[in-house]
Amino acid sequence: MASRNIPLGIWCLQKCSTETRYRILVLSLTFMAYTSYHLSRKPISVVKEVLHQNCTLLSEDEWKPILTPEEANETCWCCYKPFDQANAKGLLGGLDTSFLFAYAIGMFFSGHVAERMNLRYFLTGGMLLSGLFTALFGLGYFWNIHSYAYFVIIQIFGGLMQSSGWPSVVTCIGNWFPKGRRGIIMGIWNSHTSIGNILGSLIAAIWVDDDWGWSFIVPGIIIAGMGLIIFLFLVVCKYTITIWIMAMQFYTRLYLKNKVQFLNYNQPKCNL
Repeated sequence: MASRNIPLGIWCLQKCSTETRYRILVLSLTFMAYTSYHLSRKPISVVKEVLHQNCTLLSEDEWKPILTPEEANETCWCCYKPFDQANAKGLLGGLDTSFLFAYAIGMFFSGHVAERMNLRYFLTGGMLLSGLFTALFGLGYFWNIHSYAYFVIIQIFGGLMQSSGWPSVVTCIGNWFPKGRRGIIMGIWNSHTSIGNILGSLIAAIWVDDDWGWSFIVPGIIIAGMGLIIFLFLVVCKYTITIWIMAMQFYTRLYLKNKVQFLNYNQPKCNL
């Protein structure tokens, strides 16, 4: 009767071994972590459409309160400086190139760094800093920054921080799943790419027409928040938890043994 009141998820977890439970946890955490990486990369491709657009296509209600008809005939009066010039497409392409070049360079070094430090710390740091630089791009809108160099520098550091993700999550999966079972696991797990891109596009599209800075700030907050969850819950290697379980079992047996000895101890009676 009591078992009927147990939630189905808890019942399933009780049927799993301790190692299986941690495998599910690691798989879920790394999936959400790299989903947030892709989510935070997507806004730039959405916001490009408003950084440089044909302003003559806007409705009259949008420009009439602030512009004369003559001014409204200018095709880039609504573009965000410095992307309001004829070379805007080249400038926007430069942002992509800066990010991808930094990402490629970072991938050469992030794997070596990850092997020499705790992966949980490395992944957490990379996600927090990725969130910071993603948010800084959006804050440029609210701070009224129109320096192209600012956005290029943000993209470069953002690309470097983003390179911390793939080596870390792949290593974690390799630590927990044997080679014979990685095929199906990686097939399911690798869907984080598409899910992250979809979520990133949807989130960025919410604010793109009004305050596009939020299209970067919100994904930055999401990946930073996910980084804190990784710091609190990710177990990088199964041997870590195995040692912890063995230690707990040892101390539990030691405690119970000492408790039994204490209860069996014949204390001298006092003669009153």
